[in-house]
Amino acid sequence: MAEEDPFAELKNSSALHAAIINPDGVLILTPLVRGDFQSVALIALEIAAKNSRHVAEHLVPGRRGGRLYDRIVIYPSSAS
Repeated sequence: MAEEDPFAELKNSSALHAAIINPDGVLILTPLVRGDFQSVALIALEIAAKNSRHVAEHLVPGRRGGRLYDRIVIYPSSAS
């Protein structure tokens, strides 16, 4: 039985984010609505941490100070 993909739900673009999977299996999540993307980014980071995935976080300055996620890049596990 094949192992379930923990990122399956995030691989489908939504009203909040676009999902791109490159030929190497790298998952790239980008916002369609920047402020609302933060919840998607936090979910993706939590799943990546639980599954020991390497992640590159791209942050931009927020309007009220602080930083906002602008892109999340999740690399496939080395076992893949």
